[in-house]
Amino acid sequence: MKKKIYIKTAALSVMIAAMSLLSSCLKDHRYVDFGGSQPLVEFPVAAYSGTFNTVGLVASTSTTPFTVTVNLASPTLLSTPVTVNLAVSQTALDAYNKANNTSYTILPSTAYTTSGLTLTIPANSRTGTLTVNVNTSAIPSTANYVLPLVISSATGATPDQYNTILYAIKVKNQYDGSYLANGTINIPPSTSRTWSSRSKTLATIDATTSETEAADLGTSSYIMRLKVNADNTVTVTPSPSSANQTLQNNGTCKYDPSTKTFTLNYKYVGASGDRTISETIKMQ
Repeated sequence: MKKKIYIKTAALSVMIAAMSLLSSCLKDHRYVDFGGSQPLVEFPVAAYSGTFNTVGLVASTSTTPFTVTVNLASPTLLSTPVTVNLAVSQTALDAYNKANNTSYTILPSTAYTTSGLTLTIPANSRTGTLTVNVNTSAIPSTANYVLPLVISSATGATPDQYNTILYAIKVKNQYDGSYLANGTINIPPSTSRTWSSRSKTLATIDATTSETEAADLGTSSYIMRLKVNADNTVTVTPSPSSANQTLQNNGTCKYDPSTKTFTLNYKYVGASGDRTISETIKMQ
């Protein structure tokens, strides 16, 4: 009987201690009472993914849009709209470059348009958006442009710690991506070799031109450029960085947009004569 009394007494002591601890926590000002929090506005992408984010846009002769989203963090939805003012911040970009030893430059104002830098989070809503229309033809593929935005102020809410976002704008053409290649190279006088399902990456040079390894010679720095013409024929030329500068068409070279396949016949000059290549490169 005494053992049962001791057990009950111990259990009661634990309950009393727990209630005391809970009471002290509620009185402790180190604990935030979210019920009384003021509405805050933030870039949700910055909160979840960090300040620096890359926006990949397909090269186009017309402007290409992307969306900037601002989130409202509050205990309950608001019955009135919230106006959020954004600003382009060179200071934010300078701070990022200094902290990360990078050299990004601000996106030129001639390379994009917006309807303004003010957006509205409607009543009874959590998010508001702003559309940025980018002139991709004004952005070289090698450019390191960033659009740095900050929430400068808001009506009906306060900017929180996630009030800065840096969008790195990268332009790619429709051919940019991962491919599998099958091909044959013929080497005079009588040697040949083949490759099957060889992984290749086409990287954007401009809206119609991409760069990739020639044949199976990437490790030898044989790099070619593929320009898709208006009639879907393809012009093969050497990259300026290629170890061989004689790469050129040698028969039918075309692109099939329905299957996203390059069918190529090209050649380059070697010590024993022209090396001829027949190859198909299909997007994965």
